[in-house]
Amino acid sequence: MQVTRRNALALFGEATLFGVGIVFAGFTTVLPEFVNHLTGSAVLVGLVIALAEGAWRVPQLAVARWLLPAGRKKPWLTRAGLVARPAYLVLGIALWLGVGSRPTLALGLFLFLHAVMFLFLSVDSVVWWDVFAKAIPRERRGRVLGASTVARSVLAVGAGVLIARLLGEGGPGFPFGYAALFAMAGGLLLLSLLSWTWVVEPQEPPVPKPDLKSYSRQLGDILRGDRSFRSLLLVRLVSGFEGLALGFYALLGTQVLGFPPAYLGVFAAVQTVGGIVAGLGLGALSERAGTHRVIQVATAASASAPILALVFLLSGLTADHALGFLYTWVFAAVGLFLSANFIGFANGAVELAPTGQRGIYVGLFSTLSGLTIIPPLLGGWILSQTSYTTLLALTAAMALLGHLMSWRLQPVAGRAAPRVRPDVTASL
Repeated sequence: MQVTRRNALALFGEATLFGVGIVFAGFTTVLPEFVNHLTGSAVLVGLVIALAEGAWRVPQLAVARWLLPAGRKKPWLTRAGLVARPAYLVLGIALWLGVGSRPTLALGLFLFLHAVMFLFLSVDSVVWWDVFAKAIPRERRGRVLGASTVARSVLAVGAGVLIARLLGEGGPGFPFGYAALFAMAGGLLLLSLLSWTWVVEPQEPPVPKPDLKSYSRQLGDILRGDRSFRSLLLVRLVSGFEGLALGFYALLGTQVLGFPPAYLGVFAAVQTVGGIVAGLGLGALSERAGTHRVIQVATAASASAPILALVFLLSGLTADHALGFLYTWVFAAVGLFLSANFIGFANGAVELAPTGQRGIYVGLFSTLSGLTIIPPLLGGWILSQTSYTTLLALTAAMALLGHLMSWRLQPVAGRAAPRVRPDVTASL
C-alpha cells in the first residue's frame, strides 16, 4: 500500500508538471499564433498539430515490439525524456539569442525541435501507460488521472494569465514573449521527468520479442477478434476530425471576431477550466460507469465547439457584442475533450489489454490513431481554399458522427475475451 501511494504521488506529479508545461507551448493557442506570426500560412499552422499528433503516435507500434523483452521499462522513458523534454527550452534560448529575427531559420528550428520532442514521446507514451497500469490498481486509476487533470488545469489558469501578459501589448514583444513561454515549458517538462524518477516499477516477467511475421499476425488478430478495441479505435478516428479546426479557433477569434492578441491567455485559461471540469467529473465517471461514458461526454463537448464557432461566424457576433464572451466556450470544450482523451480513450485502451499485452494494445491504438494527423493538415488546406464557414461545418458534421458512434461502445467489465490464435500467443 505504501509503494502504491508513492507511485500515485510520483505519477500525479509527473503528469501534472508535464501538463502545465505543455500549456506554455499549447498547440491550440500559443503555437498556432507563433507560426502564424512567422509565416502567415494556414497550412503550416495545421502542420504544427499534425506533427504533435503524428510524431508521437505513429512509431508506438514499433516501440511496443521493441520494448517487449524489457523486464523494466521505466529507464526507457527516462532516457527518451532526457532528449525530448528540453526541446522547448532550447527553442526559447535560441529565440532570446536572436534567432527570432530570421523567420525562416526560426521556423525551421521550431519544426525540428517540435518534431524531435514528440517523436521521442512515442517511447514515453508506451512506457508511461504500461508502468501506470502495473503501479496503480484499476480501481484507483480514475482518481489518479482525474486528480492530475484537476491540478494541472488549476495551475494552468495561472499560466494562462502569464501568457496573456507576455503576449499582450504590455509584454516584451516578439520574440521575447515566446522565448519566455518556451523556456518555462521546457523547464516544467524537465521537472516532470524528475518526478518520474520516484516511481517504483513493479516487476513483471519479460515477454520475448516476436518475429515480425508473428507480431503482424497478432496485431491482425487483435483488430479482427477484439470487437471492443476495434470500436474504441473507430470512435477515436472519427472524433479525431475535430482536428480540422483545432488550430484555427484562436486565429478565428483574433483575426475575424476581433479579440485582441492578449486574449490568447484568456483562451488558454478557459481551456484549462474545461480540463478542470473533466478532471473533477470524468475521473469519477470512469470508475463508476466506465470509460465508454467518459468518451460519450467528451465527444458531445467536442461537437459543441465547431457548432458554436459557426454560430458566431454566421450570426455576425464579435468580441464587442454583449454575448461575445460565449466564444470562450469553444476552448472550454476543447479542454474537456483533450483531457478526456487521457481519461477516456487512452485509459480505455489500457483497460482492454490482457496482462502482458498492454504495450502492444497501447502501441497499436496510438499508432493507428496517428491517422488523426490528417485532419489538421487537411483543415489548413480547406481553409486556404475555402472559408472558415466550410471548415467549421465539416468539423461539426464529423464531430457529431463521432459522438453518435460512441453510443455503441460497451463497458470493459464483463466483456468477452478477445479471440487470439493459440499459436500466436505461444510464440510470445
